[in-house]
Amino acid sequence: MSPTRKTMPMRRLALFVTLCISAFAVALSAALPAQAIIGGQDAANPYSFMVSLQNEVDGHFCGGSLITPTWVVTAAHCVRGDEPADVDLRIGSLDTDSGGETRGVSQIVPHPAGEETYDIALLKLDEPASGAPIRIGTRPAEGSPARLIGWGCTTPTMGLPCSPPDVLQELDSQIRSSSVCASGAGPIDPVWEVCTGNPDTKAGPCRGDSGGPLLAPSGDAWLLLGAFNRMALYCDQGPGIYADVPAHRPWIESITGPLP
Repeated sequence: MSPTRKTMPMRRLALFVTLCISAFAVALSAALPAQAIIGGQDAANPYSFMVSLQNEVDGHFCGGSLITPTWVVTAAHCVRGDEPADVDLRIGSLDTDSGGETRGVSQIVPHPAGEETYDIALLKLDEPASGAPIRIGTRPAEGSPARLIGWGCTTPTMGLPCSPPDVLQELDSQIRSSSVCASGAGPIDPVWEVCTGNPDTKAGPCRGDSGGPLLAPSGDAWLLLGAFNRMALYCDQGPGIYADVPAHRPWIESITGPLP
């Protein structure tokens, strides 16, 4: 039997599987409404502290927050296995492709206990940023108002490819109880994590928002509450869980020095 005839069944099977997956993706995309950040809207103004983590292959892949002119806080899983040269930063822009200022990374410092327990990391800039950093807040109470921002998926996909929005998305939400979070997105550590949820509107963060900030209003400014870690299987079917940045402040200051 010729090599061509021997390999044809496998080729047909591969083609059949590919077509099935494509059809499933199209059908699922049609069934899920296209929304912003999952229910958000275009940000009207840039946030001076908002950071887009980027690489040459994927472009934007995670968010972060500028907490000093030389340090960014993000999720540890965002930079797992990366070297500093692998990551570029765009800071203070509404767009991941232009505006704001760009910096490289000179050092990556994940939490020493590991991301399974503490999914938080610090990135040191190769030179100071000129934009205003965000101050770290205090642990929020249940029901407190909060805001999410990011360039993550705008449809509630389940492992399917998605394109980030052209403009930074923002969504007003509120802090939820640990019990609500655990029922919607799996176990949560109430000491080191905090969660948000918009159950009535099925809105929240999604893939690509990882590492990005959870914010608390403070007069005309914002305070940093969290760095996005994970969500339910479908982004619109459960709460978003964040590393509690105020709880991690002692570790952060052991790296950055005292913060305001």
